Amino acid sequence: MEKKKNILISSNGSSIAKILLNCLVSHNINFINDKDLIYSNPKELEKLFEKIDVYVHIGFKGFLAKDEMELIDYHTRITYDLLFAAGKKNVEKVISISTLELYKDYEANLTVSENWETKFPLDQPELLCANLSEKVCKEFARDQVFEVINLRLGDLRENSDTRLSEEKFKKSINLMVDLDFSSEELKQTKNPFNSARKKGPNWINLHLQDTFKGQKFLTNKIDNLIGV
Repeated sequence: MEKKKNILISSNGSSIAKILLNCLVSHNINFINDKDLIYSNPKELEKLFEKIDVYVHIGFKGFLAKDEMELIDYHTRITYDLLFAAGKKNVEKVISISTLELYKDYEANLTVSENWETKFPLDQPELLCANLSEKVCKEFARDQVFEVINLRLGDLRENSDTRLSEEKFKKSINLMVDLDFSSEELKQTKNPFNSARKKGPNWINLHLQDTFKGQKFLTNKIDNLIGV
């Protein structure tokens, strides 16, 4: 493994935050607390990113909001302010934690890849906000502020056709933290990271679930990287 990284995670009160902590135990981990998000000027957020190498932003079921309006505000305005502060402090990369449930409205017999458009019920606030969070992160990647790795996760809790073991998640998330995505060698290889690399950091989607017969989502990209 590469040297220890200083990693900031966007919240610490959710189940996915606890899993992230277990998976990234070999690195130096910090969390953003609720009180950190009470600010009058977005510049106040910059102190959170002092000496941070990687920012992990949980875009699905990571923020415990009191109502739908607070949830939407977090995944739009506050997410933007956090990413802007991360850019100001020269964070190396951002890992966006999203969900494969964004494809919930596709027929069960279809095998979906990263190239498919998301399709989900708009009356589910958590999914709407996951989509909004992705869009905000993607804008920063397009502006080449930093590289954003968008991980759409399967189900870490249930034995379903989208199940994801913590073991595979741990292997994958640590690779995302350590891998030098901008190396010249990697630009020339046939993997998810060979598009638009010469123009600088960009947006990379990866679908992550366990590999087995009958799995709902194609995971060739991540599987090739972690050697499955």
